[in-house]
Amino acid sequence: MNPHAWIHGQHDRMLERVIDWANVNSGSANEAGLNHVAEKIQREFEELDPDSSTLQFLAEAATTRRPLIRLAKRPNIRKKVLFFGHLDTVYGLDHSLQRTRLLPDGRLNGPGVCDMKGGLAILLCGLAAFERSVRKKRFGWTILINSDEEIGSPFSTPFFEQAAQGHEIGVGFEPALRDGSIASSRRGSGNFTLRFHGKAAHSGRNPGDGVNALVPLARFILECQELNSRRDSIFINPAIVAGGTAPNVVPDLASCQVNVRTTGPDDETWILEELHQFIAAISKDSGYNAELSGSFTAPPKMLNQQIQSLIELVQKAGRKIGIAIQARPTGGTCDGNRLAGFGLPNLDNLGARGDHIHSQAEFIYPESLVERAQLLYVLLLELNERLGNGEPGNPEL
Repeated sequence: MNPHAWIHGQHDRMLERVIDWANVNSGSANEAGLNHVAEKIQREFEELDPDSSTLQFLAEAATTRRPLIRLAKRPNIRKKVLFFGHLDTVYGLDHSLQRTRLLPDGRLNGPGVCDMKGGLAILLCGLAAFERSVRKKRFGWTILINSDEEIGSPFSTPFFEQAAQGHEIGVGFEPALRDGSIASSRRGSGNFTLRFHGKAAHSGRNPGDGVNALVPLARFILECQELNSRRDSIFINPAIVAGGTAPNVVPDLASCQVNVRTTGPDDETWILEELHQFIAAISKDSGYNAELSGSFTAPPKMLNQQIQSLIELVQKAGRKIGIAIQARPTGGTCDGNRLAGFGLPNLDNLGARGDHIHSQAEFIYPESLVERAQLLYVLLLELNERLGNGEPGNPEL
């Protein structure tokens, strides 16, 4: 059967897979759900007849079994492609969105259908079409599907770092941007906590003996706004604050958790310098101490010549199936940031078209499953030709 016709014939099966996988709660903290859906996904991906297929567990704690799916095909071929995705979602067991439903206009609503169970179904179908139809395969591949992406991949990052050294390019299946575009670059991200220490006292009997830790906290929130206005390439979001124990007690501890977005590597240095300068200035005030914890979890993913070449290859594949693929920057981060930081050029959002990810209204357009599987199949044909000609070793790719 013609590969394109075969992919079209897989529409219902792809949709069934997305529904089946999304109806299992796989919130990042739900160990049982993560392992359940990992077993389902691994069984389905073994349809690719990989040379190796493992479901292993990430080192987190002795009592925790957080899954990582790893499949490989033709590992002895020198040039290999890394396909990557994640099975965890942001929807915990206490979230109201737990099941999928088809909406009257044909869209599929549900937890993780777009981010990224739809993308995993696209990967499986597009790659299966390639494996079925291409006689001379010029590259090997590895698939990594982790279960901690939504919390910054703290436990799977070492696996991505190792994989980055043994592959020519990476292809990931985060959702397409709202208009169907692919990401040309991504902002970096970090999470930090500032804790301010003062001195407790009774607000009635001896308020003068107290040092209110909420005062430097308030100054810090205003400082974040000031820093945002001084540098367009960054954004600091003070998001979670805590402090105080009772209305009649001067608070001796206050904290603020912030998310930081960066555009270039020098932004990280600038932000850390500014935060430490703020802490030093606060500490000069009598009775105050401040401490900073946290780290940058994803470096900025910059558009370079190698990624531009991959974008053009996807756009060429799109033209062959009659769709126009645009590329534009996005502020979101993913494992593509980390892989780029480890030196692996990659495209990371060849997944489903949809919207409202991380919300009650998350949805996909089911027709995009076939569309993006077709796109992946044609892209793999292009890569097969290029990798066979040795082009990824030169600066053009």
